[in-house]
Amino acid sequence: MTSSQQPTGPTEREQLSSIQSARQGAVSSTLRPKWWSVGFALTLGFAFGVALLRTPAGWIAGAAILVLGVVAFFVLDRRVRRRQGRLLKVNSRSVLGFFAVYAIAFILGQIRPPATWQPWFSIAAGALFALISYLYLRWDDADTARRLASGDFDPGDLMP
Repeated sequence: MTSSQQPTGPTEREQLSSIQSARQGAVSSTLRPKWWSVGFALTLGFAFGVALLRTPAGWIAGAAILVLGVVAFFVLDRRVRRRQGRLLKVNSRSVLGFFAVYAIAFILGQIRPPATWQPWFSIAAGALFALISYLYLRWDDADTARRLASGDFDPGDLMP
């Protein structure tokens, strides 16, 4: 807001504050449920951990878990979504957050632990990837809600 658009009286400030809090409340009520984020992150972490066993059976099982899990959570997301449309997020924070999560997966995937470390290395790496994925999903959902509530987006960023 410019200085000429700022509320001048206490009543106008109270009205603006109540409008902003109502808008924030409406957007916050449309966040994905936490259980969805937990389940999706655990599915990703489990698939990643199984694939890190570095056996052909582990790779096939990890890929199957990943594909089936992504499809299942896509269907669940369609059913539990409380908000229609998406917000195209091409700002640097979103891109850096996304690449940070997958850079960690790439680094963990490059580590060749001794055979005596298996399966504990795979379990720990899968759990770490699940935790990081969960944190990213919750942060991204909260950032989207914040941007929607504050109107901090271009109308061209709205997607169906």
